[in-house]
Amino acid sequence: MGATLDARAARVAAHWMMRLQGGELDADARQALARWRAAHPDHETAWQRAEQVCRTFGMLPPPLAMPVLDRPAGAPRRAALKTLALLIAAGPAGWSMLKVPPWQAWTADLRTATGEIRHLALPDGSALSLNTASAADLAFSDALRLVQLRAGELHVATHPDPLQRPFIVRTSNGSIRALGTRFTVRQEDSLFGARTQVAVSQGAVEVRPAKGLPVIVQAGWQASFDEAAASAPQPLAPHASAWTKGLLYADDTPLADVLAQLSRYRHGVVRCDPAVARLRVSGVYQLHDTDKLLSLLQASLPIRVQRHSRWWISIEPASIF
Repeated sequence: MGATLDARAARVAAHWMMRLQGGELDADARQALARWRAAHPDHETAWQRAEQVCRTFGMLPPPLAMPVLDRPAGAPRRAALKTLALLIAAGPAGWSMLKVPPWQAWTADLRTATGEIRHLALPDGSALSLNTASAADLAFSDALRLVQLRAGELHVATHPDPLQRPFIVRTSNGSIRALGTRFTVRQEDSLFGARTQVAVSQGAVEVRPAKGLPVIVQAGWQASFDEAAASAPQPLAPHASAWTKGLLYADDTPLADVLAQLSRYRHGVVRCDPAVARLRVSGVYQLHDTDKLLSLLQASLPIRVQRHSRWWISIEPASIF
């Protein structure tokens, strides 16, 4: 399965896989998929590679996945199809030559699996937490304390340094310099470019885009930036760092937003029917058991959790049978 595959078979396999992940395949469509796989050896090879992409990336990576919560399709979907087809056609041996960098996370100094949260003490006494599906490298020297966020999200509580070395978190968009602080950094990668989110709960940070002007973000505020510029700081969202305690807070939050957060901590797709997407949720939930979290939501809301497979769950109105 290392050789380059026929491009048309790869495109069709990508189309089928994204339909499957988006919950679009009924019984007739699944039979049509089975017939297509059996029609030619290249079709079956393409499908196996599509499944391998899912296994390797912990299901489809977010930039490639279908709009899980019924966001409108169009150009983003076409671009995602193109990228997924490229991965399928190239195969694992060719991934290192593509602009899809999973190996950077695989080889990082610190990593977490989907659903895992890790808490670590750094060499200077600072505390670092890694959120689900995250990766980071450490580079501490006599002159600098550097954390390179490769993927996902981290939280840092800095410790006073006798050597007075600056504490820097670097992402693909630029850097964040701690000014005696507690803060969260999240890197969001998409087909349209990367963006970094910063939330400060104590002290302050200096956000410095790679090609833009620096911005100071004070405690109680958050901002985002790409390579060119940083956004104006906005008030910090309540409980922004609750994940460090393994908790998900909802305070009159739309069900669709709660499910978007939950889906980061489990493999596969969680699809929300538009009919229930705006139901309001309030409560505090444990992130370590997403199945229990779904059961609690089902018990408190007029919804039904439909489990189509271990990879695909849909949330529907309770009246659907």
